[in-house]
Amino acid sequence: MELSKARQNIYSQLSKRKMRDRHNLFVVEGRKSVEDTISVFKAEAVITIDCNLVPESWGCSHILHEVSRPVIEKISSLSTAPDVIAVYRIPEGVYDNVPDPCEDKLYLLLDGIQDPGNLGTIMRTAHWFGIDRIYASRDTVDIFNPKTVQSTMGSLGRVEIVYCDLGELMDKNPDMPVYGTLLDGKNIYKATLGEHGFIIMGNEGKGISESLRKRITSPLLIPPYDNSNHSESLNVAIATAVTLSQFRSR
Repeated sequence: MELSKARQNIYSQLSKRKMRDRHNLFVVEGRKSVEDTISVFKAEAVITIDCNLVPESWGCSHILHEVSRPVIEKISSLSTAPDVIAVYRIPEGVYDNVPDPCEDKLYLLLDGIQDPGNLGTIMRTAHWFGIDRIYASRDTVDIFNPKTVQSTMGSLGRVEIVYCDLGELMDKNPDMPVYGTLLDGKNIYKATLGEHGFIIMGNEGKGISESLRKRITSPLLIPPYDNSNHSESLNVAIATAVTLSQFRSR
């Protein structure tokens, strides 16, 4: 099926947040990533340089477009364009619906994460450790940013992400324990960790904002192996992995 120039122009601009919002679309690039997400999101188009690369099991023959290499390079945001790209509808409720947390589950709360690669890696990590929903502050980077999508490596859609006011979320759920990594927190390897609650991870440079720090009921610290020679802090995605591994190991 031919892909119109009008559609080419729209899809080539979806790396920009305002264009994703305007058209309610986002892009997933690469055969493996498309394969992992094709059953999760509603696809508007699957674009390839060779239709033989797209298996019938994907069920997308009615929206499959075979294009030239220059066209797929125009649409791709990667330095080397892949052979397969999918364009999906952004799910409803990501930005305007805040589902209530379950009292017996763990949730990640992301406070102002700015690096798209960090967000994607955090989502992969959450998926690995069985976290099925992330609440993110409204100033956290957009989950449908192309770099974020690429970093999730197929975990996009397996973990729900909701953008909201984190302070309001915690105030509405006062019985949920609130964990957060702080310099004056208790050694995470020795602390008592529950099976449910909110785990706050802060901004790459500023950490957890002051308004949310006040709501932490169980401050935690990931201590270095020794105090003589180490970097100032852990990358937030690495810190998330360490923290979740400790919660799941108890």
